[in-house]
Amino acid sequence: MELNGLVIKEVIGKGSKSEHDAVLLDAKEGKYALRLKGGNPFSDPKLDRLVGKRIRANGVLTGSTFIITDWVEADDA
Repeated sequence: MELNGLVIKEVIGKGSKSEHDAVLLDAKEGKYALRLKGGNPFSDPKLDRLVGKRIRANGVLTGSTFIITDWVEADDA
């Protein structure tokens, strides 16, 4: 599936053992934690570099996590 939106960073899992800063895609459909296919679910330098950019990404949505296989920066995302 394809999702478009702004990549942001915010705390998820507040008050739980898994509380951490996460890279999210803020899309019109909702906010989804981003993860690269096969990547670390808690920290990924490639995703950190996307924070503040608009992207168009392809991947698989599993619950509130969007596992991306590829993306492009997009002004109109």
